[in-house]
Amino acid sequence: MRWKTSHVLATACAIGLGLAGCGAGSPPPTARPNILMIMADDLGYSDIGAYGSEISTPNLDALAASGRLVTNYHTGSTCSPTRAMLMSGTDHHRAGLGSMAETIGSLVAGSVAPYGAANTYGFDTLPPGYEGYLNDRSLSMAQLLRDAGYHTYMAGKWHLASMPSAAPLANGGSPWVFRPASFPNAKGFERSYVQLQGGGSHFAPVPGRPTVADLGSVHQEDGQPVTLPADFYSSTTYTDKLIAYIDSNRGDGKPFFAYAAYTAPHWPLQAPDADIARYAGKYDEGYDVIRARRLARQKALGLVPADFSGNPGLDGTLGRPRWGSLTPAQRATEARKMAVYAAMVENLDRNIGRLIAHLKQTGAYDNTLIVFTSDNGAEGAASQFPDNANVDNSLGNIGRPLSNATYGERWAEVSATPFRLWKGMPAEGGVSAPMIVRLPGQTNGRPALHDLAHVKDLLPTFLAAAGIADPGATYAGKAVNPITGLSLLARLDGADGPDVRAGQVLADELFGGRYVIRDGWKMVSMQPPFGDNSWALYDLRNDRGETRDLAAAQPEIADRLRRDYDAWAGQAGVVWLPIPSKRPPAP
Repeated sequence: MRWKTSHVLATACAIGLGLAGCGAGSPPPTARPNILMIMADDLGYSDIGAYGSEISTPNLDALAASGRLVTNYHTGSTCSPTRAMLMSGTDHHRAGLGSMAETIGSLVAGSVAPYGAANTYGFDTLPPGYEGYLNDRSLSMAQLLRDAGYHTYMAGKWHLASMPSAAPLANGGSPWVFRPASFPNAKGFERSYVQLQGGGSHFAPVPGRPTVADLGSVHQEDGQPVTLPADFYSSTTYTDKLIAYIDSNRGDGKPFFAYAAYTAPHWPLQAPDADIARYAGKYDEGYDVIRARRLARQKALGLVPADFSGNPGLDGTLGRPRWGSLTPAQRATEARKMAVYAAMVENLDRNIGRLIAHLKQTGAYDNTLIVFTSDNGAEGAASQFPDNANVDNSLGNIGRPLSNATYGERWAEVSATPFRLWKGMPAEGGVSAPMIVRLPGQTNGRPALHDLAHVKDLLPTFLAAAGIADPGATYAGKAVNPITGLSLLARLDGADGPDVRAGQVLADELFGGRYVIRDGWKMVSMQPPFGDNSWALYDLRNDRGETRDLAAAQPEIADRLRRDYDAWAGQAGVVWLPIPSKRPPAP
């Protein structure tokens, strides 16, 4: 069945929003939908079965079969900028995460600059939009929905409440502190159980042996600190909490907005032993074999054309050996890391399945709008948690408590199949994520939607589904950053017409990496070590793998897109603060 736009109008009339068209001739009100937003952390484009993976994800695959894939969905290139755009519906430069909080401290005079950035700002003179937290000028998805009568619940990663510390890093102070005014409970969440920071161990700390990942993980419930239970495992505990929150008000007639912000499969790679065991030997054939198989599946599934040329990946220089150049011991370690990663994804899928099954058991599923996606592309960088004496990264312990492993650039290339590069980069592998959407009442799967979509489109889409008017430039009596995303609801519901962004500009910047997309053309400016900040032009309709730079062959298009980017950057308040890669130079 098609979920008609008339449903939205009737709902808006029912809750007194005064939209044009409400009156005697309007259709009768219908129940506002529940909204379930599921976000994975650092999951690559091809890491679930519906997008070509060999990893077992039956629950997400079933959701895809009864819903719809959105194959051209884009995010910020890292975690907190994406989350700021999700919550606010606008560019992260306006919302307070023009750069990540973890990097803003290095922009301040007197601090040590681990990213090599110029120390030109003071803590009181950071540029507007670069506060390092979801700022007070920004709308909040949870607040808007709560004010309109929704219950609002969250479990998982927040990453929007930190700010630079006034203690210079050179003096041993923390690079960032927390800001209670930006905690989930202050941004509209009725109940919340969250990890405040961007990363941390997925298991509870081993008594007497804390790792840096344990010490860097701060959890709270409803704004108050909590101690993790001994049996804590991130995906399981977050699911338990969200189900309990949903049940706490079940039957009172109010719809809910539930945000499942999982931390898997973000490093450190950790998973229960039984899940890891299922992938023993699965990755012994190496990067290129697995990547080729994924691309073949994507072609068979119709996600990419049969003649699609995937990006070939990086060569073997700068310390990036091919599989054939590794020793047997190195191969064993690499295969183990990817097995743990796959185990995390399968475990995540199982917990998502628990959540969806609970909605079905309680009768809430049919009237729930469900969106699943990831916050950015696959993570190729090393862990930012340094090892200490308690860390055990021996082969047999990788993935278990006390380990602190990442899977590196080569496996990130596999996760990003068929695209170029990974998280933190403006290439398609860094800003493309899988997306599955199931509308309320939808019983049959629909063909994939190939419209260019973006994370900032989700807030206006949810508001449209709930019949809530866009607040514009003021809300609750104060000026706010207006929503700049576009509602996808009509197109998701099967409405005919052009791409929602036909003729529109989509652009972003982070760490000096930039891109701008318009009508199928993409200009991208890559930061070191993968570029020199010069522009390249790609025809995404025929080369989304970004293999052929057409800037010289299409100078008029390149010039138009450069001007489009400059106009957007001026409007969004982008400050040129390129942060060079932390990756060490070649030996």
